[in-house]
Amino acid sequence: MIVRRLGPGDEPVVERLAEQGSSPRLPDLLAGERTIVLAAFERDEPIGFVLAYELLRRHGDASHLFVYEVGVAAGWRRRGVATALFGELERLARSRGIRRAFVLTNAANEPAMRLYDSLGGVRPNDDDVLWELEYRVD
Repeated sequence: MIVRRLGPGDEPVVERLAEQGSSPRLPDLLAGERTIVLAAFERDEPIGFVLAYELLRRHGDASHLFVYEVGVAAGWRRRGVATALFGELERLARSRGIRRAFVLTNAANEPAMRLYDSLGGVRPNDDDVLWELEYRVD
């Protein structure tokens, strides 16, 4: 298995991995310096990905990584693909001076909970709450 960072020109790879098809925003997403899209490949076939954003901060550490999305092809789950993706994400983060990452999930998502626990993740507060705010676009 090979893990590499995707960039401009890799739109077809993302489209093959995406569950919801293509997006006209892919070129911008892949060109963003603070957007990290990693893909795992078996031979030439993409089998998993992780999408993370470097978030700049006004205090404390200069930035944190927000892991936005992780996906592994059904036939490749529980075979170390996500662990390899997160290993490369950690290597990239460290090379950029980023010491922390965070990810949101649901407690009911048992595979995600097992993954993040196996990676040494810490759940700092049992009562963390996610609020979504919707904005009307005119």
